[in-house]
Amino acid sequence: MMSIWLAKEAREMVRLGRWIPLVAVYLFLGVLQPITFKLMPLILSSASNLPEGTVIHIPPPTVDQVLYSIIGQYNQLGILALILVGMGLIASERKLVGEWLWSKPVNITHYVLAKYSVFFLVAALSSLVGLGIGAYYTVELIGPVNWSALCQGALLYVLYQGFLISLILLASALVTSPTLAGGLALISIVLVNLLLPMVWQGHFVSGLLELIKATLSQTAWSRSSPLWEPIVTTLMGTALLIGLQIPLLAWRKTSH
Repeated sequence: MMSIWLAKEAREMVRLGRWIPLVAVYLFLGVLQPITFKLMPLILSSASNLPEGTVIHIPPPTVDQVLYSIIGQYNQLGILALILVGMGLIASERKLVGEWLWSKPVNITHYVLAKYSVFFLVAALSSLVGLGIGAYYTVELIGPVNWSALCQGALLYVLYQGFLISLILLASALVTSPTLAGGLALISIVLVNLLLPMVWQGHFVSGLLELIKATLSQTAWSRSSPLWEPIVTTLMGTALLIGLQIPLLAWRKTSH
């Protein structure tokens, strides 16, 4: 039964072109950042509105700055791409075929896990390929990359990405309007990224982002909490958000 749901979600991901924004955005950002860093001195020096004789000295970018800037862009435009793809995965289905769907003997757990798994797989592969291409251009334009640190940082980012996807799908499960689901997801992610570091700095998702930066820059973990703590708590948060969708949708089904 699970395989049927996985096949259905994979077909819809391809048929509806949902994979296109993810692949396009992540690959574009991966290529853009090293090229931007390389060309930035030239762009600034050719700016026409600077006073004559102005000398601009820009220190050469480091490899870890370039790589983390890719992650930084993933955490902005990449999040918007995730929301665009994920906001209607459940909400649209409930709105269009909800009554028919819930009249069938649907296994809600399989339904939720299939949607999460396919969405996560496509998003993770897109971000990893984009980061790999970005690293290639970084080697060509900036300097050598520590591939071991890059792989560790990439895996940590995928973990963070999994948390974001679980949050977006929960928002999509709460309402039947994809637009409203997208708004709820965006507000929730902004609150997590901006407010959480203020009250729980170095822990949970905010700690995971700090750990990604420390990994890419090859610096020591400076927090008093154990290194594994933000990893484990992010995994627990992801599992909780996925788990909340199951009783929520089960209740929606019984209410029809």
